[in-house]
Amino acid sequence: MNRQPLYRLLLVVIVALFVCLVSGFLLLVSKPDLIASAASSLRHIVGNHAVARLETAAFLLQDRALRQGNELGLIEANAPWQTESTDESSTLKVAPLVPVSTATSTPTIEAEQPSGSAPPTLVATANILPTPIVLPTAQPLPTQPLPTLVANPWNLDAIPPFGNLEGEGQWQPYIYHSDGSVVGQRTFLQPDPERPHTIVAVVAFDLNSTNLHYVLGSEEPSLADGPRGYGLIDPTDKQPGKLLAAFNSGFLATHGEYGAMSGGIVALPPKFRSGTVTIGRDGQVQIGVWGADVDPAGDYVSLRQNASIVVHEGNINDKVFNGSIASWGGNLDGVIVTWRSGLGLSADGQVLYYLAGPAMSMPILAKTMIATGIHNGILLDINPYWVHFSAVRSEGDQLLAETLFEEGMETQPDRYLRQSQRDFFYLTSSTQ
Repeated sequence: MNRQPLYRLLLVVIVALFVCLVSGFLLLVSKPDLIASAASSLRHIVGNHAVARLETAAFLLQDRALRQGNELGLIEANAPWQTESTDESSTLKVAPLVPVSTATSTPTIEAEQPSGSAPPTLVATANILPTPIVLPTAQPLPTQPLPTLVANPWNLDAIPPFGNLEGEGQWQPYIYHSDGSVVGQRTFLQPDPERPHTIVAVVAFDLNSTNLHYVLGSEEPSLADGPRGYGLIDPTDKQPGKLLAAFNSGFLATHGEYGAMSGGIVALPPKFRSGTVTIGRDGQVQIGVWGADVDPAGDYVSLRQNASIVVHEGNINDKVFNGSIASWGGNLDGVIVTWRSGLGLSADGQVLYYLAGPAMSMPILAKTMIATGIHNGILLDINPYWVHFSAVRSEGDQLLAETLFEEGMETQPDRYLRQSQRDFFYLTSSTQ
């Protein structure tokens, strides 16, 4: 019997499978928005667990390819942005006048809200949620002059580097108040010795000069028959010189139904023992465990929960190492790496930290939080496309969205300057 045709057929099948795997990998890297959309559609057909297994297989393939590339010297770790030499004796800072190439402009003209501008009134159980808030009518603000040189008293201690990239752990001015003072700084870390390509960006905000806000998306998070938000930044905040930055929130409702509330709309009721960020009526930000550190009877205008707390009172939660799909979103065996993001507070509650980066496991995210100085920290969203941060610059009456990572966050960089189906956070200057 001539087996040669059978061998040829088998070779063709193997080559075809290899091409499909490579094509799928390239698509995963280059078109994260398509992958995110396909995954959302598949969840309705095959369920969350099956999609999580597919994602696991894809991320394992990606991780092996990247690690092999590192070993062969084909992939070189680089800083996520141009680093600058710092002179610690100098305290004068000035805002950059030219945005980077990834910036996308969006006019400040606001989209119309759904009929009935006031959010619906809900009766909250246990008297734990505030009365509804009616968004005020937008008032036009004058065009802000270019910032002038001012003294910047806000400084952060450098973080000891894990790797050998120039600029690692050194804080760099990033977000500016309209008066020219620095209210946000950024740095990056290389925390995973097995994956030099894992670069975690950290943005720190001075909460003495900024205010945190939370927006429910027009579709998520919500239950099938539950209320939804508007997905829009308050028009009084969406002004040149006032709006500073915007970034992603947490999981979809289907991944745990973690609490979410803003503007009097309770999209999902809060769950006890969940990691929670709250914004008080007085503007105070808290991060902690709902029912322990965070008082359910507190006066909050917004809250968002997402899984268990990651870092609690300066210590890593033991659950970080269990690799549970129920806890950390698709982490089936504890070693899956993907884009992850997190939010944390310093021990004195005066510095808010946002972390994001590719190829991160939960232990690496927690390790980075500890190194950064986070006292209490929670996980936000995961996976390509959903992890997103944009600094907001202004040019006349235009708002410019400038992504934290030039590669990996370039898809729809101004997504939060328009109506968003997903919920998100944003920051404004505390004084105008």
